[in-house]
Amino acid sequence: MKKILLISYYWPPNAGVGARRWLNFQKYLSKEFAITVYTPENPSMLNEDNSLLNQVSSATQVIKQKIWEPYDLYKRFTKKRKVNPGVLIDSTDGFKDKFTNWVRSNFFIPDAKCFWIEHSVSFLSKLFSKENYDFVISTGPPHSMHLIALKLREKHNFKWIADFRDPWTNIEYFSKIPLLDSSRRKHFDLEKKVISKADLTLTVSKFWSKEFSRLGANKTEVVYNGFEKYNSPIQFHDKFRIGYFGLFNELRDHDEIWKSLRTNISRNTNFEKDLEIYFSGPTHNNFHKNLKNNHLDSYLNYCEWNNTEKMKEELLKCSVLILSQANTEDAMGRLPAKFFEYLGAGIPIIAIGRKNSDLSKIILKMQCGVFFEFNKLHKLSSCFLNYYDKYLKKENNTKKNDVDVFSWENQVSNFIELLKKI
Repeated sequence: MKKILLISYYWPPNAGVGARRWLNFQKYLSKEFAITVYTPENPSMLNEDNSLLNQVSSATQVIKQKIWEPYDLYKRFTKKRKVNPGVLIDSTDGFKDKFTNWVRSNFFIPDAKCFWIEHSVSFLSKLFSKENYDFVISTGPPHSMHLIALKLREKHNFKWIADFRDPWTNIEYFSKIPLLDSSRRKHFDLEKKVISKADLTLTVSKFWSKEFSRLGANKTEVVYNGFEKYNSPIQFHDKFRIGYFGLFNELRDHDEIWKSLRTNISRNTNFEKDLEIYFSGPTHNNFHKNLKNNHLDSYLNYCEWNNTEKMKEELLKCSVLILSQANTEDAMGRLPAKFFEYLGAGIPIIAIGRKNSDLSKIILKMQCGVFFEFNKLHKLSSCFLNYYDKYLKKENNTKKNDVDVFSWENQVSNFIELLKKI
């Protein structure tokens, strides 16, 4: 049986999407490969879900090593209790936030996990003297995981897969990070080293795959995020629930969403009576203010994302699901993990993004909802009313054309075929 070493910062009980991609992969990979996961013993976690530990295969070996991160210093200086790496840029940031972001951007490259690189290389090199791994998979962000694999590659022989769940320099907020020119160049140089040395650069969308090829990747392939099939049926909730699950930063917060709901409330008393806005996941600092300014705060039901099974239960009570993207070039390839959870649930999706993006193409092909370009958001009001009418009639007309192709099982099957070819 061939051996895989997975280098991942995120692992259960971490409940973030970074943990769930390879948690789901290992369940199926462990049937054909001996898997070892290398992960921090004391990572920073926004959301923790101990129930996810039950999904780790008994055949999967998990090795943990301590990591030092500067987040304690950051929290003391900024007086913040939590640090959300997914919301790096926020318009409400004061001087302390801006200063510490500048420091972290220019002194901790590629990210705040950089202090773990040398220690990990030393530890894993000793492990390699005992174990002969056929494949090493590094998954990022954080991109320090790729640098661990890069340095290991200089000392040992293995096939290396660099998995990019998000882009590196092409991510939606990269241009907004307060980087010095020298720091920016270093990011580009490190990225190029990784993708040119890796035997395979893996990513989650066709557009991003093409971008990595353009940047000099040795070989690129796409393996999508997926979903586990839902055992429970869709539930008709007593409210017209509009749901959003996952990270919601300022770049994804479009005023037209709230204006359209406000318009419908003012024109339709029944809509007002039945409306519920359900959000689960990290939000930006202005989120609650925006809802209050639009007189929507009383309709909000906000829940922390700390239990995956509970999240799925609440998702199945939604009448329609929102997927909102940033109006950046990165949006052309952004297929967030929640999109596939949405697909698997079979609940209609209202998606906002760029024309001809990977997201728009899949929604059109699967006929799983409605896609809006950024310059056509004024039509959201009628769309919400249309789905409200279906809610009243207890209809769900999502066709779910061949969505099983995006199940975790099928995606892992595709990945195994790729491993056989490298």
